[in-house]
Amino acid sequence: MAKIGRNDPCPCGSGKKFKNCHFGREAELALIQMETLPEGAAEKIAALPEVDYGRCRELVSGLNLEKLTGTKIGLKFIDLEAYLGLGLSPKPVPRNLAQTSAGQMINPLKTMPADQKHIYLAVSPAVSDSTLIHELAHALDYLAGSKINPGLAGPLSLELDLPLELLEHPKEFGDWLEFLRNEFGVTLDAEDAIVSFLHQEGQLIPGQVIASNNHENLEGRGKATLKFLREKRGEIDRLIRDRDGYLESQG
Repeated sequence: MAKIGRNDPCPCGSGKKFKNCHFGREAELALIQMETLPEGAAEKIAALPEVDYGRCRELVSGLNLEKLTGTKIGLKFIDLEAYLGLGLSPKPVPRNLAQTSAGQMINPLKTMPADQKHIYLAVSPAVSDSTLIHELAHALDYLAGSKINPGLAGPLSLELDLPLELLEHPKEFGDWLEFLRNEFGVTLDAEDAIVSFLHQEGQLIPGQVIASNNHENLEGRGKATLKFLREKRGEIDRLIRDRDGYLESQG
């Protein structure tokens, strides 16, 4: 990537100067070059109608986002099936999605050219409270936590041969997940119960480690967490066996 001046327009397309946008987060800019979205993709996503599935409106209205994040960026919920139907994500549309609790924080680089004021969260009609706070935690982490774009996790996972889930959920994500769980009294599903357990045990990797170029350090931290998971397998199984998603997670 050519050297970018601090006062040059940020290559992400936000319209901001580089120093006020992705300066210090240059790794995210690689995603822009990797994305091969068709023209008008951002506008198509932004045009999808907002939805109020589950408790999404209630939870967001219970949060002072500007105070929590120090920004005026808001959140929009859209239908997950409608988003996947645009063909802008490598993920296929699952069968019976309407009856499944599912969610996805859309890569902000996909929506920023059309809407710089919102983070988009795509959810299914049957979305559970645990899935909702999981996606909310991703958005809050991006805005006021590790500030890592979750889209970075995929390429990094392949490069370091570490589980995607480990890199998608930094320590700061765990901070927000715990905050939201306590704030709204949510019972976590099996997946999030494991993330919470790792967070409480100090096993989630800090965002600055994930965002660094020190792959040796990151690989070492990741392998240490995997070793911890193996050692605590029985304890974790007892923790999650009665939670939603347990059978699926064991499959």
